[in-house]
Amino acid sequence: MGESGDIDEIWRRAEGGAVAILDCREEIPCDPCEAVCARGAIVVGKNVCDLPRYDPGLCNGCGRCVAICPGMAIYLLDRSSRDGGARLTLPYEMKEEIKAGDEVWALDEDGSPLGKGKVVKTAKMNKRDHSLLVTVDVPEEWALKVRGVRIRVMSIGEPLEVRGCQREEDHLLCRCEEISRSQAREYAAMGFNSLRALRRFSRVGLGYCQGRFCQAMLVDEFSTAAFRDREGVGVFKVRPPVRPVKLGRLGGENG
Repeated sequence: MGESGDIDEIWRRAEGGAVAILDCREEIPCDPCEAVCARGAIVVGKNVCDLPRYDPGLCNGCGRCVAICPGMAIYLLDRSSRDGGARLTLPYEMKEEIKAGDEVWALDEDGSPLGKGKVVKTAKMNKRDHSLLVTVDVPEEWALKVRGVRIRVMSIGEPLEVRGCQREEDHLLCRCEEISRSQAREYAAMGFNSLRALRRFSRVGLGYCQGRFCQAMLVDEFSTAAFRDREGVGVFKVRPPVRPVKLGRLGGENG
């Protein structure tokens, strides 16, 4: 049998009940799955860094390997219902409480949601286990894609507050001298690829803040636009006084 087993055989055997699927891809020192499998279905061998060899014909679907795998790379597949759905048993280690009857998001290996499934049961092999085994019903077409479940999925979409608002593509980098992002890119295209050269040409960084607020943004913008690293772009050499001072004050006058 191959390292992770014959997936076609696993798929067929799952029609009769739960059978393990191994998705272990890392050649690292790890063999608890071998130690916990009483039927010898999983074998790592003498080299603890080898990928486990798996014989689905010896698997009884106990789930001990699912609970003990530190990489959460093993799960159970059960297709015995034969109603177009599949029942998956997966490790769950999130702080959010999960219980039978809950509707959860089924996630693929990248953490992206495939859709919602229903929790059938939850269990622990023993009190010391950190992993909760969650059995969830999902459509059969997801059976080989699901790698985890979550109660909630974080939204990374556009916030409701900004939908429909006009986007401002350009913005000021140097507010004192009113140098915009688009202007900075134009200067980079003209050959000004260091902040000191740009300051002599455009007075950027010579305003009230003396570059304290704009310098970091200008370094980022110029390193990208001029295809140079940050060290190559350089920084302003700021000399005291940092803020503009009236000549009278420097001359010793009061007020």
